[in-house]
Amino acid sequence: MAEKGKDNDGKPAEQRNLVYGNYLQLEKILGAQARESEKHGRPAHDEHLFIVVHQAYELWFKQMIWELDSITGILETRDYREVRDNKMRLILSRGDRIKEILKVVVQQVSIVETIEPLDFVDFRQIINFFAYVLFTFRDWLFPASGFESLQFRLLENKLGIRKEDRVKEYRFTPVNADDAGKLSNSEKQKSLLQLVQTWLENTFDNEAGGSFWTCYEDRIKQRLSGIKDESKRRATKEMFDNILDEAKHDELLNKGKRKLSHRALKGALMITYKRDELKFQEAYKFLRMLVDIDELLYKWRWNHVMMVQRMLGDKPGTGGGGYKYLRSTVCDSDNYKVFLDLFNIATFLIPTDVIYPPNIDATYVKALSA
Repeated sequence: MAEKGKDNDGKPAEQRNLVYGNYLQLEKILGAQARESEKHGRPAHDEHLFIVVHQAYELWFKQMIWELDSITGILETRDYREVRDNKMRLILSRGDRIKEILKVVVQQVSIVETIEPLDFVDFRQIINFFAYVLFTFRDWLFPASGFESLQFRLLENKLGIRKEDRVKEYRFTPVNADDAGKLSNSEKQKSLLQLVQTWLENTFDNEAGGSFWTCYEDRIKQRLSGIKDESKRRATKEMFDNILDEAKHDELLNKGKRKLSHRALKGALMITYKRDELKFQEAYKFLRMLVDIDELLYKWRWNHVMMVQRMLGDKPGTGGGGYKYLRSTVCDSDNYKVFLDLFNIATFLIPTDVIYPPNIDATYVKALSA
């Protein structure tokens, strides 16, 4: 007789059903492709693909949020030294996972483009892959259509896109109180952008940032004095004043042209120049990773804009969006770039041998790196 609570093979009885299909709850997942066209007596073959791709996106959103929450949790609960010395490798690993997921997300747009525009019209469902707006024509649409994916809104908020960053057409109506609460909480929590700003400020303050900045300012002034053409010198000075002059930086910050504080931007510049030093190598990889994630999101938006124009043309969606709305999120401003300042940091770079000339006094170099 089998031992009580165990099957004849000696395994606990509750493990008997823990097989591949049950573990993954495939019955729920594979049974969740109910076609609206079929319900209305006009079954459309391509609607099945439409649903599957959307469901796949939502699962990827969930996983990216999972990884992002772990990264922000580390940055929020550890000081900058512990992050640098003990946690940066873990952050990079999880951030790279987000990058790889985004590559898949971008590629999935091409799968949808296998549907011909006329076939979209036939089952009359048009999907916005970037903002995840469901454009359903009104004869098949319940009155309160879901205008956007809640999970994608959460992802954007958690990264650092603010309400004021969004184009005027942006709006989101939560389906229920639970969704409204999640959205509200995501707007109140510290975003990745805010936590990265604090980390950069602390890095600058505690890693000889002042010495680096003195050297940087000095080299810029020397470089300007060597420009003979007055108009070129004036234009170059104006460009570098945007980072050397904190008041000008703050003015740009108030206009939404900058996202990071002046001290944080100086920290990012310092890490860029010190990238070959052992203690800054992973910090530099972190900044590159943030830019990569932002760039992949931009590519997704752009691919989606092209797909929507190809499938929908110029007509608006039920929610009021469409090609022109989507184009404004990538073409009319940089508001949707979370780490805009990291993209633009190349503006303020001068050759390394100008910052640290080969004949510079060794004692001075050692002091700068202390």
